[in-house]
Amino acid sequence: MALPDEFFDQIRQANDIVTVMSGYARLKKAGRDYTCLCPFHSEKTPSCHVYTDSQSFYCFGCGLGGDVITFTRLTENLDYMGAVRLIAERSGIPVPEDGEDGEKAKAELRKRSRIYEMNKLAAKFFVNNLLSEEGKAGLAFLRERGLNDNTIRKYGLGYAADSWDSLKRHMNLHGYGDAEMIEASLLKQNERGNIYDMFRGRVMFPVIDRLKNIIAFSGRIVNDDGKSGKYVNSATTPVYTKGKHLFSINFAKNSKKDCVILCEGNMDAVTLNQAGFDNAVAILGTALTPEQVRNELRFYWEGKKAVIAYDCDKAGAKATEKTIGMLNQAGMSAKVLELRGAKDPDDYIKMFGAESFATLVDKSIPVISFKLNQFKENADTDTPEGRADYLRKAVEFLSEINNQYERRVYVSELAEDCKVSVDWIEEQIGAKRKSNRYFQQKDDRKALLKSTTKRDEINPDSNRFPAEVRAENGIIAFLFHSPDKLPLILRRLNPVDFPTVFNRKLFETLILRLTKRQSIDISSLGGEFSAEEVGRIKKVKIDNADLPFTDERLNDYINVLVELKQKANKKTSDEMTNEEALEYINKRVKRGG
Repeated sequence: MALPDEFFDQIRQANDIVTVMSGYARLKKAGRDYTCLCPFHSEKTPSCHVYTDSQSFYCFGCGLGGDVITFTRLTENLDYMGAVRLIAERSGIPVPEDGEDGEKAKAELRKRSRIYEMNKLAAKFFVNNLLSEEGKAGLAFLRERGLNDNTIRKYGLGYAADSWDSLKRHMNLHGYGDAEMIEASLLKQNERGNIYDMFRGRVMFPVIDRLKNIIAFSGRIVNDDGKSGKYVNSATTPVYTKGKHLFSINFAKNSKKDCVILCEGNMDAVTLNQAGFDNAVAILGTALTPEQVRNELRFYWEGKKAVIAYDCDKAGAKATEKTIGMLNQAGMSAKVLELRGAKDPDDYIKMFGAESFATLVDKSIPVISFKLNQFKENADTDTPEGRADYLRKAVEFLSEINNQYERRVYVSELAEDCKVSVDWIEEQIGAKRKSNRYFQQKDDRKALLKSTTKRDEINPDSNRFPAEVRAENGIIAFLFHSPDKLPLILRRLNPVDFPTVFNRKLFETLILRLTKRQSIDISSLGGEFSAEEVGRIKKVKIDNADLPFTDERLNDYINVLVELKQKANKKTSDEMTNEEALEYINKRVKRGG
């Protein structure tokens, strides 16, 4: 059954879209509305607009848009009714009886709520273990790493005993079943069907989201036998997506410092926090992802820099390069911490202290210096061949730097390193930049040509019917603006006269809802369209917002589709029967043609 309009009015009034989106993006006032960097794709300049009057948003970069329900669907990875129920529960608004879809949504939300409860209970179990005789090895490990009791309590650190099923038995006693604990990534099942604890013989780090929910766990091995992974992290669950969250973000987000320190390991982040660096976060078992940059780093530190403090080894250097590119793509500036004499931040703090580490942060090197240092360290500059290789890579890299003053500083250093003149290097960089521009223009032309024929995933027929799509969109916009025009439209058109499948479905839906006197706003349409399709509907409304909504313009749009129908119905002389041909000739004679 369709939910009543009054319910959606309550939802909108209780969940202002500016307030909701402010929890995921930094909104900037733009007249009556707002703009922001899109939470759903990487970009350097804001292309996402939030419209206060219509309580909606639309990103001109990726095409996603809609209302607060659509936004919740996308951020929480829920279906339509799941998002509706989540918003309603948060707002204390009862959801009317809503049939099978509603029951499915209720079940999904119950599952999420139950996982939060399981994680909370498991976290308490791990904490109690740490303080028991069984957890002596874990507590000794944390103390050896220099963590004090306040820090252990602050992070809720615990211990998973080296036992096959101690957590399983504890959770079973509290009414939780094996199947739901497997889905929550607290238990695992092997090929033989045996079920056992996911975490064993590890100190446990709860992963906490921005709403203070325990969403996952990260376990660090205590007795490293070289066979088990150093860290084991929760798998993807209904409340946790790998590569979307950062460890210690719940503390770092409140930091007053002007940068974020990005670490590889949980222990690094905890040690730094204890030493006074409350702006430290750690990635969780994967390389840094665009989602982590957009939704965690960029949100809290937009306009500030990220200091990359990865391990001081080849793998760390490689990960640093990837992270630099990702931060740059998202419009965040980055610097790199040079850990001299220690393999990671945790070790450095223990060996040289917090004050020395603070100096390192202040003196963290720009990305350009890091890249040039990498080229130099990987080349044997004592030989002509090594210097030539270093010089070639450095020239290629510097040619991509647009700031000429910044480029000149590094050119001087490079000239001194390689014993060549500054003028010669500038000449090589100039030639390379000219070549880069030529190939970039060539690629741009290819992209432009390709974009004209790019498949429209939402409305695949649009490339075949460009004029008709404009007419379809115009008619749909008329219905949103002036629903009373429906009888006029239906006197000349049926849904079958819409040549594109998506617009035909939308037209049919609008007819059905208007005929039943139901709402056609985006909130009510969301149950019949995907989040991406809702974004397209929002685009149709935006693109046609300034139409002259006159009968004359509406008839122009209708005529385009009528002419297509007439053209499709017209037969050639070869396709006609004798009777049809005779009738066709008689009509032509009567018209004088």
